Order: sequence, then structure tokens, then C-alpha cells
Amino acid sequence: MVELKWPNRLTVIRHGESEQNVALDLFQHDLEGVLAKQKKIRDADIQLTKKGFWQATETGKYLNTISPFDICFVSPYCRTLQTIEAIQKELDYKLLVYNDFRLREKEFGRLHGFTTKEIKAKYPDEYEDRERDGKFYYRLPRGENYPDVCDRIYSFLSKLSRDYAGQNVLIITHQVPYILFKSLFEHLNEAEILALPKPPNCAIEQFELETGKHPEGRLVQKIFNYVAYNPSDWIEKKQ
Repeated sequence: MVELKWPNRLTVIRHGESEQNVALDLFQHDLEGVLAKQKKIRDADIQLTKKGFWQATETGKYLNTISPFDICFVSPYCRTLQTIEAIQKELDYKLLVYNDFRLREKEFGRLHGFTTKEIKAKYPDEYEDRERDGKFYYRLPRGENYPDVCDRIYSFLSKLSRDYAGQNVLIITHQVPYILFKSLFEHLNEAEILALPKPPNCAIEQFELETGKHPEGRLVQKIFNYVAYNPSDWIEKKQ
């Protein structure tokens, strides 16, 4: 009998809206003070906004309508931990949750919280390096590039293949790891990865096990960038 190689279902979710997401969105209106405050906060400590908690709650309601998960792995950052806590409150069963540092966001190093405009003004050499190497390969000072994060996710997938074959697994992570899960299973190149649409907060991607040509199974993506909430519902709630 051939043993399965992968989980039966792998669901990956980006965290809900965070304070950093809002700061970066607001910067286009020259709210430098908001972003300056965010620079002083460690990336791991950035929290969800009220809207982010709502998104996570709505996502939890959706997850409670599908077959239960056997295990959940979450990035140890505050915004991902808050996301899974909100999700858990909506589940009719107790979900075992483990932290895994490999699921953390790409490390931005000394440029955490900086806009392209600021980098160009304060660190012109870094700006020129980034223009030369491109978003994918440029490694941030004391930080990471996309291939660095890809190595982390590849290592994490080895754990799933070894210990959680045939199970339903939930992952709560960040924007770059979320994208790279897809890239690893679909063998995407640099251009294809960068062309992917930005995942919304609490975006859901789901891979399901198919045997067919491969008795040990292959994970095939069935859902990408699905959100379980209606954005307009939050607007109505705020009015």
C-alpha cells in the first residue's frame, strides 16, 4: 500500500488588517507621523486593527462550515496570533495550534517601515541596489529577500510531508509566505511570482490532495485569494 505524501487539505490564510497595513496605505496622503510611529514598533509586535479582528472573525465563521482541521500552524507574530485567536472563537471544536517561526513575514531589517521615497533619500546605495536587483532578489540590509523566505517555507513543507500526511492542516501567515506557498507547489518563476495579485487581508488559498497519476498524492490549488467577508459590510457597520 502506497503511503500518502501530503496533507489531505492545506489551507493557508494571510492575517487580518494590521496597524502597519493601515500606516502604509495612509502614507500616500503624506501622514508621515503615522508611519514614523510604526518604525519604532518591532514587526513581530504589530497588532490587528478593529477591522482586522472583524475580518478574522468572519473568516472563522466560514471555516466552521467546512470539515474540521486536525492541526494549525501559525506565525508567532502578534497579528497572526490575534487572527487565529479570533478564528478559534468561531469554531465548534478545539483546534490544536502550534507556533512556527518559519511562517513569519519577510524580514525587512533596517528598512522596516520605510517607503521607497525615504529609502532613496536616506539610503541611496540601497535604493540603487534594489533598482538593479529587483524586488525578488534584492536582500534588505539585515533582512531577507524572496528566495530566503522560500527556503523557510520549503523547510516547513518537509515537516508537513513527514508528519501530517492525510490530515487537514491550517496555516496562518503573512503576505510573502502566502504567495510562496503557491509558488512552490506550482513551480513559479520570478516574473510569475511578482505578477500574482496582492492577497487581501484574511485571503484564503487552499490546496487539496489528488492521487490520480501519483499514488502518493499531489497538492493542487483549488482556491486562491478568496475572502469570507463582504468588505462593504464593514463600511456599513462604521456608518
